[in-house]
Amino acid sequence: MLIINFNKDRSPPDRLESLFLNKKINMKTLSTFITLLVISLTTKSQIDKGIWLVGGTGSFYSYNEDYSTPTFNQTAKYTSVDVAASVGYFILDKFAAGLRPSFSSYKGRVVSASVGSGGSTNSYSVAIGPFTRYYFLNPEKPFNILADVSYQFGLNQRLGALRSKGKDNTFSLMGGTEVFFNSTAGMEILLGFTQNVLSIENSPDEFNNKRSGFQVSIGFTLHLEKL
Repeated sequence: MLIINFNKDRSPPDRLESLFLNKKINMKTLSTFITLLVISLTTKSQIDKGIWLVGGTGSFYSYNEDYSTPTFNQTAKYTSVDVAASVGYFILDKFAAGLRPSFSSYKGRVVSASVGSGGSTNSYSVAIGPFTRYYFLNPEKPFNILADVSYQFGLNQRLGALRSKGKDNTFSLMGGTEVFFNSTAGMEILLGFTQNVLSIENSPDEFNNKRSGFQVSIGFTLHLEKL
């Protein structure tokens, strides 16, 4: 008996089915890649114009102070808590501006004194002011280099028996890096110069305290298309 086979592909049926499945998988992979590419091109990056910037930093400081003169010795313990937030808007690509409120609490007490029983102090300050920030590298980087300038002004309030109030003024010029976890969240590490002026006015214990120096700041930020 003569059998004529018109099938030019002499591959077994299993191999033909495998080739068909591989083609189908490859087309699906290509389609997924194109979709992701379109989304990435149409989605704004973290530092494009129109993005909101929301962030915050906090610090806690505890220290002892020994004060002595030829006739007097005193040891005191102090603690301070500083919290600051930032709410800004990218008015241009890589350039944001906004407001930065801050709160500081300061407590201290005398634990030993050569004369008298000593005392304690408790005060806080609330301030708010503008800030600007500029990112130097391209948006597609997983990290960026930035410069941040801010100025806050507000109220300094001393509590207790010597209740009185004054002013709080802070200027800072910081620079550093922000590492992006994803398109929304990042962590920043900044180093720079800060000057803080605290005052108490219209009081027998009126004073003006000026502090300046280098500061390290670590905080988290959110980059949002809508706030």
